[in-house]
Amino acid sequence: YEKVRGKVPLIADGGMGAMNGIACHIQEESNRGHREDTIKMGAFLCDQDIVASRTTKALRIVDLLERRGVNFRRDAKGIVMGHYASGHSKPRLCNAGDATTREIQQVLEEQCMKYGVTRRSDQVPLELIHTDSSINGLIAIDMLNGRIQSIQCKALIVADGGFEGAFTNGSTSLGMDAAYRAGAPLRNMEFVAETPLGVVGTNLVIPQAILSDGATLHTPSGTALETSSTTPTSEICAKMHEAGTTVLDARNMGKHADWWAVLFDNIKQRTGIDMNRQTVGVAPVPSQTLGGLPTDEHGRVVLQSWARWFTGLYSAGSAASSGLHGADVLQGNRLLDSIAGGEAAGAHAAEWIIKRKFTGATKLEETFSLAEAELSMLGGESEESVQRLNPVITRLKEILTAVQTPATIATDYENAVESLEQLSVQSEQLYCDQTSLIANQNLLEILRTQAAIRMAQAHVQSASLRTESRGLHQRSDFSETDQEQLHHNLIFHDGTHSTLALRKGPSGNWILPPSAAV
Repeated sequence: YEKVRGKVPLIADGGMGAMNGIACHIQEESNRGHREDTIKMGAFLCDQDIVASRTTKALRIVDLLERRGVNFRRDAKGIVMGHYASGHSKPRLCNAGDATTREIQQVLEEQCMKYGVTRRSDQVPLELIHTDSSINGLIAIDMLNGRIQSIQCKALIVADGGFEGAFTNGSTSLGMDAAYRAGAPLRNMEFVAETPLGVVGTNLVIPQAILSDGATLHTPSGTALETSSTTPTSEICAKMHEAGTTVLDARNMGKHADWWAVLFDNIKQRTGIDMNRQTVGVAPVPSQTLGGLPTDEHGRVVLQSWARWFTGLYSAGSAASSGLHGADVLQGNRLLDSIAGGEAAGAHAAEWIIKRKFTGATKLEETFSLAEAELSMLGGESEESVQRLNPVITRLKEILTAVQTPATIATDYENAVESLEQLSVQSEQLYCDQTSLIANQNLLEILRTQAAIRMAQAHVQSASLRTESRGLHQRSDFSETDQEQLHHNLIFHDGTHSTLALRKGPSGNWILPPSAAV
């Protein structure tokens, strides 16, 4: 039994958030345009005070990243260059070509080392421990040494991604799932964004920013899709679905091609296609789930109203539903939200814990004993046939694919609810071949699959509740936008649901009134 006392643990994981760069009003006098484009792209379902705060911070964040070593692309004057991007009325996307993710990750890791931040790799969260919605700590598995850990903490920040892995066989947020099972609600789970440039036959995704550098989309016959660098991502994906097979042509990018040389090499190694001379088949793939743990301006996870929070629980990044994105996401805002949201949560948590005491030691020990007993039975012999992982994952993708279409109607959601309930029962019977907890990838995938099914259930329930078409959520039986549904949907693990009011601008008035959408 290993007990660790910590102040603010962070459950975190990498993702695709940095691929396209960060949105910033670097060539504008103010953040007004960025702010309004964000609200319009979000179909007026954004929390407008959060939009104002995040877009205001964008300039300072880009400046900090640049001074810490991120090599952003620059113009002839040596100033960080903004590019036109999907949904933006002005050039705002700041990136480093195909090195954007690599550059930003390296810089942030260097800052962690500089300030002595303790990072524990291969920690798998099992259970979030609380007393009356007040954090005590969490139970986790250390897969490096095979020990179960009881981590006592005053505050906990969940920042380990969304549940897009449920659609793609990828990773699903175990931290978000643990908080959900502990009683925290999930907000706006019906909204799932696609990226248009998934390489067919692989799990590779080409950053959409390449379209701003001259790459174009075509049908196999050579007919160009009618899109531009500012066409909203959801509209590009819709046209690709309508066209069927689509190819990306990056042969005429001129001087911009140098910024994508590493990407071209990776594509050639994986597929044999030389993007300097050939086109590559691409298709839209789910890339970002906009729903998550509902947070306020400080990153605190709120419960049934803005006045009450899950004491000590914070969230940031794709695990959080911060209110910035609304019903659709503006290109470059994902990374902006992750950094600004992480800063807000970390700053508030660090200040908040000063006068707090550690609590719940007895409850942590009891839960640890239960987890230890349950995991001790891993890999036991079974006389009956066992449930394997792959059929469950395949079935989950089939169910979710069936409701990811504008032709979805109420009966589709009803069928999905029933199918997911059956799949949930099967997932509890999944067999783990490995008995050791050390590097037990089989157990990790089982936990991720079970979490993905719970996230999928919340997704379908939230989608069925929104009886309108708004942003990324489109239905054929409710094809119009309903102003009466201009609120956030909350889903709880016990099957109940509620709503959360939209937040106006910092002054208490709308920055852009919802009536402007009409």
